[in-house]
Parts: sequence; structure tokens; C-alpha cells
Amino acid sequence: MGASLMPPPGQRCIVVDDLRLDVFIGVHEHEKQARQQVSITLHMFVRDDLATARSDSLVDHVSYADVIARLRERAASPRHVQLVETLAEEAADFALTDARVDSVVVDVRKTEIVPEASGVGVVIHRQRGAR
Repeated sequence: MGASLMPPPGQRCIVVDDLRLDVFIGVHEHEKQARQQVSITLHMFVRDDLATARSDSLVDHVSYADVIARLRERAASPRHVQLVETLAEEAADFALTDARVDSVVVDVRKTEIVPEASGVGVVIHRQRGAR
């Protein structure tokens, strides 16, 4: 995605930009034999809480490190998914685990599958309680 999305007034956006991980992904037989690099970008939208907005304590804020840890754990797993859409849904679920995240935009791209492109994939937007 390259650039941060502008949060609406009264919200902030926590960004994980272009996290590169090697995962088992793809529909073709040769894709099931080795991990492929994917790029994952998340924009997590959180309501500003005036009581904690200026706090310098991590407990008062959504931690991108927690979401990155879950994504790294997922990448280390031998579990194979066929579609970038599936991986994007998993990443959205990880972000929405923190009850303070109202919505998340997730961009997942395979980075090595089409030589002429820097990546091919999907962008999804999920909101808490919308499923």
C-alpha cells in the first residue's frame, strides 16, 4: 500500500508496513513444496481515548508488537493456505483480538510470483462486529 491511511477524526491508525514473512501459500503443487515471501501491511484503527491519548505507557495503547508476534508465529507454522485472501483474514483476526481495534485494513501480497510486479495480492477491510 505504501502510504498510511488517514484515520477519521477521533481515531488513530497503528501501522505495520510491509512486514516480510515466508509462509506456505499457493494453489499450485510447486507452491506447496517451499515457503514463499509475502508482504503484509496492516492499518489498525483505534478510537482515541482522551484519558490515555497522551499516555506514554504501552498498556494504554494497542501494541503492533503483539500483532507482529502472532504473524511471525503463523509464518513459522507448517500450515499451508492456498489463497492470500485466507492469510489476510487471519491477519485481520489477529489485529481484532485487541478489543480497542475498531477496524483493520490488511494488504497481503506475494512478492516473488510475478517478476514484472512488486507484488500481487488482496486488500481487505474488516470491522469489529461486522461478521
